[in-house]
Amino acid sequence: MELSDEFVLELTQAQQRLLSYIYRRVANREQAQEVLQQTNLVLCRKANEFEPGTNFNAWAVTVAHYQILSHRKEFALERLVFSDEVFAVVDGRDEESLVHEEYRRILRFCYGKISQVNQELMKLRYQEGLSFQQVADELNKKISAVKVQVHRIRLNLKKCAQEQLKEQQL
Repeated sequence: MELSDEFVLELTQAQQRLLSYIYRRVANREQAQEVLQQTNLVLCRKANEFEPGTNFNAWAVTVAHYQILSHRKEFALERLVFSDEVFAVVDGRDEESLVHEEYRRILRFCYGKISQVNQELMKLRYQEGLSFQQVADELNKKISAVKVQVHRIRLNLKKCAQEQLKEQQL
């Protein structure tokens, strides 16, 4: 099986993040390098399972997580082995940041699908922090029309984001 250029690029860009993730859990640079190599092997073997356009880093970190668990089983007899609870605390923060990163990516995608006029309205309201009245004055519209339009845009963004999340879970 030949690896696509996109896959190789994603894998190459993920190396430092993966090594950092692994090293925090293994706490030994040589072992972290070994786990990284095993992770890379598994990622390459499963390259056909990766769907372009989805979050490569989240997928790679998940594979690394399982490689770390495998590594921990092999070295369970060593003196310094962290408990599952310690790893759950550390992993929870990383998974949470990856989830937030994915949500931001999805929201940017959905925001890019709305019209320029609606993007400008949302920019005035949320980036510039203008009140509904100030936005209405800026756009020469009634305040009630601005409120309704913002509400509809937010509903459309929510619907788009939910659809994107649903597609990724399939």
